[in-house]
Amino acid sequence: MIVTHKINWADCLSSKIFDAIEKGWKQRWSNDKKIHFFWGLGSFNIAEIRDCVKKGEDYYICDIGYIGAQINRYPKPEIAHPEKTYFRICKNLLHNDLSDVSTDETRFNKLLEQDVWYANLINQYEEKPVSKDGHILLTPSSQGVCKYMYNISQDEWIGKSMFEIKRNTNKEILFRNKPRPGNKWYNTCIEDSFPNCSALVTNMSLSAIDAICHGIPVITDKENICSSIGETDYAKIDKLKPIKKDDLKTWGVKVANQQFTLGEMRKGVMNDYIN
Repeated sequence: MIVTHKINWADCLSSKIFDAIEKGWKQRWSNDKKIHFFWGLGSFNIAEIRDCVKKGEDYYICDIGYIGAQINRYPKPEIAHPEKTYFRICKNLLHNDLSDVSTDETRFNKLLEQDVWYANLINQYEEKPVSKDGHILLTPSSQGVCKYMYNISQDEWIGKSMFEIKRNTNKEILFRNKPRPGNKWYNTCIEDSFPNCSALVTNMSLSAIDAICHGIPVITDKENICSSIGETDYAKIDKLKPIKKDDLKTWGVKVANQQFTLGEMRKGVMNDYIN
C-alpha cells in the first residue's frame, strides 16, 4: 500500500502531486509492503521520514525536477506550465542516484522540443577552461535540508564549509543564500555571480545545476544530483577539471529519465523508470 503525506495547507502542491501519484502508482503497485511519499521537507515531514527509517519502511521524497520549467513559488505555489514542469521522485534520498539510470535520449529530446532552457544550455554547451584565479561561490541548501542531512543548522553547515574552503584555497569566497522574499538575493540571478567564478560549492542545492550548465565545476555533497559530474572533496578545489560536453550531455539525459510531469505520473509513466 502507498501512504501519501499531504501537507495541511490549502495552497500546498502536495495535494496535486499526490493525487497524480496515487492514480498512476496504484495502477501498477500490487504489493502489501507499505511505502511513503513526502512532498519536500516541510511541515512534519522530517520527523515522519525518520519514523519510516526506524520502521524499515521505504519512502520517496518528491520535489521540483532538475531541468524543466520552474514553479512560481510566491506569493503562493503555482504550476504555470504543467506540460513542461517536471518533478523528481527519489527513493530514500533527497536527490536521485544516477549510477544505474538509462541513457536513452528520448525524454531529453522531448525537453529540447519543449524549448526547456536548461536542456538548451546542455545541448549548446561549449567546453571552456576553469578560471584559475576566480572566486568561489558558496550556495548552501536551506535550513530544513541541513537539519535533515546532517542534523545541524544552515549556519553551522556554512561555517564548516567556509573552514574547508579556506583550508584548501586562498581564493575569494562569495556567498549566495537561497533567494527568499525580503533577503538581498530575492529577484536576483545566480548567473550574475558566474563571471570569473572558478567553482561553486554547495551541499544539496540545485544551484549546482546552474553552475555545470555554464561550465563551472562544483563541489557538492555525495548525494547531490551533480556529484557524478563534479567533486565531493574540498582538497581538490584548486584542481578542478573543466566540464566535458559529452559528460554533461550524458548527465542531462539521465536526469531527464528521473523527472516527470503530473500528466505522466497519472498515466503511470513514472513507474516504468523509477521501478
